[in-house]
Amino acid sequence: MQTEMHVQELRYERIPGERAKTRVILNPASAGGKTRRNMNTILDALRREFGAELFCHVTRSAGDAEILARKAVRAGCDTLVAVGGDGTLQEVVNGFFENGRSVNPECRLGIIGSGTGRGFPLSLRLPKSLEEQIKVIRRDRVKRVDVGRITYRNIRGFKLDRYFINECQAGIGGEVVKRVQNNHKRLGGLLAFGSVTVRTALQYREPVIRVTIDNKSVIEDRALGIVVANGEFTGGGMNLAPGADLSDGWFNVLIIHAQSVPQRLRNFPLIYSGKHINSPKFSYCKAKHLKIESTQNVDLEADGELLGYLPCTIGMCAGSIPVLY
Repeated sequence: MQTEMHVQELRYERIPGERAKTRVILNPASAGGKTRRNMNTILDALRREFGAELFCHVTRSAGDAEILARKAVRAGCDTLVAVGGDGTLQEVVNGFFENGRSVNPECRLGIIGSGTGRGFPLSLRLPKSLEEQIKVIRRDRVKRVDVGRITYRNIRGFKLDRYFINECQAGIGGEVVKRVQNNHKRLGGLLAFGSVTVRTALQYREPVIRVTIDNKSVIEDRALGIVVANGEFTGGGMNLAPGADLSDGWFNVLIIHAQSVPQRLRNFPLIYSGKHINSPKFSYCKAKHLKIESTQNVDLEADGELLGYLPCTIGMCAGSIPVLY
């Protein structure tokens, strides 16, 4: 009963002003509903640490986390804690921006990883346990993390902008995310993404993709996919971008060239160790701006959420969000 006093499912106009400097946005649907089952445990642990400082908003539907985050940041929140998966985190990150600008560059982002893929928590080297993640937030150590801004067309053909904090993928990565979202989140990150990636790798037909890097270099080839990474890890622990630094002002770009089925099966295990970049079937470089195009409908995802299709442009927003780590 005590925990329920700290859970506020508010209408957006009723979010408080100055009385809560630490706010939590919790997505109960993350990890295939597992977060809902663990919600009281999570909130009890947070309440023990933050007490009266804590105010929690529980999302009800897609898009809520972004709206709640933007209103909280506008209202003067010092620390905003996202509880959920990479998709929840992406919504919260988008709430830090409005009309192409940061709403409050000094508001810190804390993370309680409770999702399927856990890509960004892995890239940030966050501990796995709830208690240790809360300690990370409490110790108040901050790094300013880069954010990517992507312009693309959604499934209805409308041109949109979106921010991402960990990675963006076109091609097979988008197809994997689509399949995981549809059927497999209940399996957990490693099984969900690993099993779906293997099956997709056996079936996926490479489109011709054209990549323009920093308005100079152009690569056009049949490709399984393109990864534009801010962090090293993505769904279920795949080390797609070894050496990627969240705060260096650069994307690490991985081009996965066309491969036979036997080559795909040989190379797939290597993406967990990062050794795939030694294969001639992969190109790996750094960039600040990219344009990715195809004449085919190529799926596009960011931070584990399906966005739409190519073409897209991606730009770097260096050091945009102070993240607790």
